[in-house]
Order: sequence, then structure tokens, then C-alpha cells
Amino acid sequence: MSDLPPPGAPAGWYPDATPGVLRWWDGTRWTTETRAGSSSSPAPSSPELPAATLVVRGVTGYVELVGDTLLYRSKLDRPPLQHIPLSTVSEVLVSKNGDTFDLLLIGARPRSRPSLFSETSIRRSSRTTPTEWGAFLEALGLAVLRARP
Repeated sequence: MSDLPPPGAPAGWYPDATPGVLRWWDGTRWTTETRAGSSSSPAPSSPELPAATLVVRGVTGYVELVGDTLLYRSKLDRPPLQHIPLSTVSEVLVSKNGDTFDLLLIGARPRSRPSLFSETSIRRSSRTTPTEWGAFLEALGLAVLRARP
């Protein structure tokens, strides 16, 4: 998707990562429904939206997805501790229960699950709902795909 709808965006057809394809946003998540359309001119039912900024709270801080960059913060009003361009990420690793994610950076030793000792690993806080967490992970996965050279 070229512009991910911000939380609370109205349901509608939005540009997909695949050129010439629109995907249905149901108001809370992306669905599997797609249709032909121009990503340069979305269907009339979809308003123009700015690039989304998504934030979730983890046990040790916050993770913020801003365009093609992931920021890790100890608190929302603090400067980022880490600033990771998504073009440097080869894969998003998610734990079996879905409550932890980690980034596998390009050129890093391959692994199949998040590391508890990684600087990019974060576990979902109980203050972040599973729905919010899932939407963030979906948006992050799409953003990583979009950022690949």
C-alpha cells in the first residue's frame, strides 16, 4: 500500500503495494479483497490520506513506524534510541504467540525467531491490545516489503 491509513481512517479502497491494484481497508484492518485500480488516483470512495505514523507500546518502550523508518523510544516524548531505515531490514520475525517481534537486518546471521537479546526485539505491553499490535505488525511487514530496493 502506498499510503497506509492512519488509525480511525474510514473504510475504503486504497492503493496496494502491487501497482494498479486497490485493497479494501475495513476501517480497522486490511482485508484480502482487491480490485483493479490506479494507485496514482484512488477510487472515489477513498480520501487522500497522509503517510501514516503508527505507534505501539512494548514492555520496554515504544516503537513508531514513520514512513520507511522504525523508531524505538523509551518514552514518546524522548528522542529515539534507535532509528532503523526499513531498507536495511530483510525480515520481520514474529514469535509463535505473536507477542514479540524482532528485525532481521540485511547481512545478519539468519534466524527463524525473535531473539530475547536483540536490540531490535520488542514484546507487546499489556496496554497494547492484540488488535493494535496485529495491525502494527501488518503495517510494518508491508512497509518492509515496500522499502526493499
